[in-house]
Amino acid sequence: MVSTSNDGIMSEYLVKYGLAKTSERERPTDLLETLYISERFQAGDDLKTVRENYDHGVWNGVPSSEVDRRLAALDVFMIELARNRATMWGIN
Repeated sequence: MVSTSNDGIMSEYLVKYGLAKTSERERPTDLLETLYISERFQAGDDLKTVRENYDHGVWNGVPSSEVDRRLAALDVFMIELARNRATMWGIN
């Protein structure tokens, strides 16, 4: 089932992020998509529209140092999101 609420979509991306981080295979495209979606979520954008219109071309011209910095921020955000979701879902 595909979520259509921003919270539901972020839950899907939280799972996708966890899989990408724990996979033995590198998944840079998944990480970059998750980074983009999470930044749009934090900006308050409608994620259904953002997800439908996502194009990996948004990363063209972004310096690797900037991507690295933003991926580090994504780690912090996703850890906090996971904690919040675990509390919300009653998982401890």
